[in-house]
Amino acid sequence: MKFKTPLLKLLITCGCATVPMLVNAQSIPPSCQRYVTAMKVCGRDLLRYEELMQPDQVPQLRSQIDDGVNSMNSMFRQAVREHGVDQAGKFCTSQALSSQIVPKLTNLMTALSIGDAASEACQDAYGKAVVPALAQ
Repeated sequence: MKFKTPLLKLLITCGCATVPMLVNAQSIPPSCQRYVTAMKVCGRDLLRYEELMQPDQVPQLRSQIDDGVNSMNSMFRQAVREHGVDQAGKFCTSQALSSQIVPKLTNLMTALSIGDAASEACQDAYGKAVVPALAQ
């Protein structure tokens, strides 16, 4: 399966720019970190897949993944600085955030699954990010 560049941009940006709250401590709450971890791990799988299917797209895709992960980290750290660890953690478990991030992670996972390119680590990270959100 070949991915088209617009699809990759949609999947990789993970809606980070659309999240209304930005993320004092040096660490990100686990409820926020699960999204970052899923993006990192599954993003690596997407890179490996693209190396096989469209190697010329890998540098651009790597940049998009790095930008998406860095944006998420910055957003969550900013929320911690502005609102404290507890409030940032609560936000990351809220329907407001999960309704924006979970569908994008699911699209990424679906694309990887169709290409049989989702590693066990990606599946695990995805499950840890999505199952708690669905349990809300």
